[in-house]
Amino acid sequence: MTFKNIQLKNLLSLITLILITVSCSGTPSATGDQPKKNSPKEASITPVVKNAGEISLMTFNVENLFDNTHDEGTEDYTNLPLSEKNTPAAQAYCASIASDYYRKECYEKDWNDESVAFKLSQIEKTIKFTENGQGPDIIFLAEVENMNILSRLANNNLKGLGYKSQVLIEGPDSRGIDPAILSKYPIKGRPILHLIPYKDSTVPDAPTGTLKSRGIIEATFILPNSKELTVMAVHFPSQANPSDWRRQAALFLKEKIQQYQNQGRAVIAGGDFNIVRTEESDRGYFSEILSTVGQISHFVGCQSCEGSHFYRGDWSFLDVIITGNKVSSAGLNLITESITTVKAPHHVDQDGHPIRFDEVKKVGVSDHLPLYLRLKIK
Repeated sequence: MTFKNIQLKNLLSLITLILITVSCSGTPSATGDQPKKNSPKEASITPVVKNAGEISLMTFNVENLFDNTHDEGTEDYTNLPLSEKNTPAAQAYCASIASDYYRKECYEKDWNDESVAFKLSQIEKTIKFTENGQGPDIIFLAEVENMNILSRLANNNLKGLGYKSQVLIEGPDSRGIDPAILSKYPIKGRPILHLIPYKDSTVPDAPTGTLKSRGIIEATFILPNSKELTVMAVHFPSQANPSDWRRQAALFLKEKIQQYQNQGRAVIAGGDFNIVRTEESDRGYFSEILSTVGQISHFVGCQSCEGSHFYRGDWSFLDVIITGNKVSSAGLNLITESITTVKAPHHVDQDGHPIRFDEVKKVGVSDHLPLYLRLKIK
């Protein structure tokens, strides 16, 4: 080979290397094509529709699902139409709010019929994003004001999906929000609201009380195999409250599940536990308390999930389903690979973060993502 041929060969190799480097760097091609924009991350796909002999559950904090009528004894004034905020009670409540943001919202938010209808329609779309539009068999809900708005969601927006069991019992929450349950299975007996006997550990000799926080709602359903499943919907005190309140709630729930399991009952608990990642790392409310009575959803599955709640750059699993250690007594077996967060397109931004509901901009659903799983009926 001549020297000239060697030079030509080296030149061609150099050109090829440059072209490969440019291609790998993502630089737009000569045709003008732009790099593909990232779509919402992984768990945005519709969960696989359950197979025969399976049941599905989902927990979903729907973020302030209020009707627009005042409930006596509650501080629901923010979620009223502007035309009904001129009462002394409403004005006094708004004025008492310490946060500038929430005080302004209380005075100016117009929670009218259109706002309520849009909120319900957005929740409907998220629920129907699962099971090819049919929704899960059992849904744990958090932040539902009353039975009126729960029934409206089930009977109107989710009409035809079979949510015949609708469970909510008014609790002591000052704003009037409660945990609730929707189920396609028939209910056995009456639901129960367990009030957690909180004690304020910061006050010496403080009396035990509910501290105006939400209880745990319990209902038992008859499954397709005629076995019974007890489900418990929770909404633990928020991060604005002392960490010890969430510890007390976790201990109370653990003891209740253990009591039922000692009786041979199958129990599944779900909801918004309000335990952020750093708190769990420091205090182990899931790993040291609740994992002793059941499988924690994001411990045993959801490996590609980032979390169910995104706040100030950090993901946490606030929304959790605990599959009790005795679910086999109801002929059930957890399908760990089915556990996922649900990222419906209207619910997340391009980075997969949940979009809070905004009735003015007509966007979003909730600041929480639902968490979904299935169990096999053995």
